[in-house]
Amino acid sequence: MAGSGKKTLLHQALKKISDIRGLPFTIQYKPLVTLGAVGDVTEAGATDGGAGPEESDSGQVLIETSLVHMGLDISRMSMQDKHLLRPILVKMGQGSQVLSGTQGRASRILVLYHTHLLSSESVLLLQAFLEQNEQDTSLWITSEMPVSQRIRDWFIEVEVKGTGKDINFGNYLTACGKADLANWSDIFRALIDKWRSQPPPKLQEIKEVKSFVYEMLMRNLRWVEATHFLLDVILSHPELDEGQRTAAIGVLAGLEATGGGYTIPSYRIPILWENLFIQLRSIFCRK
Repeated sequence: MAGSGKKTLLHQALKKISDIRGLPFTIQYKPLVTLGAVGDVTEAGATDGGAGPEESDSGQVLIETSLVHMGLDISRMSMQDKHLLRPILVKMGQGSQVLSGTQGRASRILVLYHTHLLSSESVLLLQAFLEQNEQDTSLWITSEMPVSQRIRDWFIEVEVKGTGKDINFGNYLTACGKADLANWSDIFRALIDKWRSQPPPKLQEIKEVKSFVYEMLMRNLRWVEATHFLLDVILSHPELDEGQRTAAIGVLAGLEATGGGYTIPSYRIPILWENLFIQLRSIFCRK
């Protein structure tokens, strides 16, 4: 689950690798600069080759670096992971060293966080990368879902048992001192409660559904994440009757591409969202 301690556990393992190799373990964050066809990207965000290539996403995506690894967060790539990962994987495949040394793990360690948000194209890129570089590259990932079937054979899965609560969100609430902030589970629960208090929907409510959908898209909530948030809320909501719960789960079960490593074309996402929420609105209403 989100906030269960996956990243902390991974950093502890990286620290052990550093100790084995006699290196200090200090994490730094730098902006990732991606380039077009003229040049390439390095782990420090500098560029190699070409003159005056056009930069994109500079300062928007941070790259995590230390003497033993390079880390990227898929959730911060705004559905552009296949474009951002390609030059990095190509550069590593050409012999760029993120870590030099012969003890411990493979000499290069690439870390990807939130890999359940990878697109289908990115999974294919990782498959090709692992097939070509599995002898001298370690790929470490964190994920809230099982690794994609295409690349699962390359991984050893380490289970991290959560507490049932988002620890990161709780820490953020404590740090900012605002008790009225809500995470997505709270937002979906409030939406369902609102619908349950209203009569059956009318045609005019489609505008309200569309407005909510585009708010989610602007906040970069992914289809995969949101369907699982909804499932958790529907299963755990104490006031839903079994008829509503069963009908809502049936709607979610009929959705496509709700597992990790799948891509829905961007033009279809709003249509799928609107269809889902219109169906749920019809289920959750005052009879």
